[in-house]
Amino acid sequence: MNRTKTLTLGLFVLLMMGSIFGCNAQTSENKESNVILNDNIEIYYFHFSKRCATCNAVESETKLALEKLYGEKLKEVEISFTSLNLDIENDKKIAETLKISGQTLLLVKGDKQVNLTNDGFMNARNNPQKFHEILKTQIDNLL
Repeated sequence: MNRTKTLTLGLFVLLMMGSIFGCNAQTSENKESNVILNDNIEIYYFHFSKRCATCNAVESETKLALEKLYGEKLKEVEISFTSLNLDIENDKKIAETLKISGQTLLLVKGDKQVNLTNDGFMNARNNPQKFHEILKTQIDNLL
């Protein structure tokens, strides 16, 4: 039984790593009107309709951390969070603008982008406090 759990966990990790490393966010030269590129920090979470517990945790823990750490900045729209479904055509266009091809957690401020996908998938579900700290450090670096 223990060996089965280990094998299942290992397979899950390999599948997630393949998904994660396939997502390389890059600065976009094509700035469409769907994407807000300004001095505010825009946080985008791109996902598909079918989502696992880890995918849901990345979104929920990001929202939780933002509300806890930056509640006032969210109200003042200095920081915003948008969850986008890559199976929806309009959301897919935003992903193309930002050169996103898969599940991605992306911080954007002006022409700067920080891809937190790996940190989110590795920590949001099993070590949310660490994920919150990483998120805070990256946001503070952009402020």
